[in-house]
Amino acid sequence: MVDLRAGLLAAALVIAPAGCTDSAPDDGPPDRTASASPAPVRTDRDPIAERFPRLGTFIDVHWQTAPAGPDSRVTVPGPTDTRIEALVVLRPDTIAATIKAYEWQPAPPGWDASLSAELRPFLPTGGTWQVSEKFAADVRTAQYGGTVYLDAGSGTVFLRVIDS
Repeated sequence: MVDLRAGLLAAALVIAPAGCTDSAPDDGPPDRTASASPAPVRTDRDPIAERFPRLGTFIDVHWQTAPAGPDSRVTVPGPTDTRIEALVVLRPDTIAATIKAYEWQPAPPGWDASLSAELRPFLPTGGTWQVSEKFAADVRTAQYGGTVYLDAGSGTVFLRVIDS
């Protein structure tokens, strides 16, 4: 009986320190003060053309996508709302038809203040940005909500939308 107790005590002394080491991974939440890297600027056309077919065949696109909301860390399994911000350069024939087909108003002042720093270099300088609620509704389709502006001079459409 003494040998059994001595054996258990020896085993406990060997195992106990192993549980006290700091080598276990930290499964706690990430540091909320750490900043996430900005989403890369993409230039592939197909994802934008498929989501927004009313833009037609366009010349150029620069865009970013990210989970919507202030905390982009996904903690619950399931669908995540996605924010898309894009600058799309339309073809000249598409620009002409678009301008004729809709009623336009000036875009609100400072509309570009929240444009991502990564997309800002692709924003045409000196643009005269306009908005048409009907054009925006047509471009966004039923799946997306958000902002759509057009600079007719450069043929650039700005999209900031979230899927719903």
